[in-house]
Amino acid sequence: MFVLKISYAILFLFIVYFQAWNSVTQTNVPAGKVLVYDRVNSNEGNGYDTSSGKFTAPRGGPYVFTWTALTQDQYSLNVNLYVNGKNIGTAQADGAPGPQNSSGSNTVVLTLNEGDVVTLRVENWNAQEDRQFYGRPTSVSTFAGWTL
Repeated sequence: MFVLKISYAILFLFIVYFQAWNSVTQTNVPAGKVLVYDRVNSNEGNGYDTSSGKFTAPRGGPYVFTWTALTQDQYSLNVNLYVNGKNIGTAQADGAPGPQNSSGSNTVVLTLNEGDVVTLRVENWNAQEDRQFYGRPTSVSTFAGWTL
């Protein structure tokens, strides 16, 4: 039993995970803007910063990141995941006219070095200027990551 407790404590030192969501709707979101998911359910390792929207890897190794962006009605939104400024993946929410929501999501598995910075940014995939990033008190637009 003692060995199990020590092993668990050592393993827990290496665990990194977070889950954040957007609590308020942001309208007219400019292309290139880092999206800030302002609420956190968990943030083991303190890698995610709710003021900047940046995840900074507290340690190197394999990570999984998943994100969802919800938009309303006729609004469209591309949300790309970047590592140190390099585009890694895209989630596209393509709203249609009428009273309906649209969401896009993606998941990536990648290797990070300690100190690498992961962000989500809005991209201008068409000429539409009225991109809307939907949020509310429950978690409908989310960003999460964890070590493997």
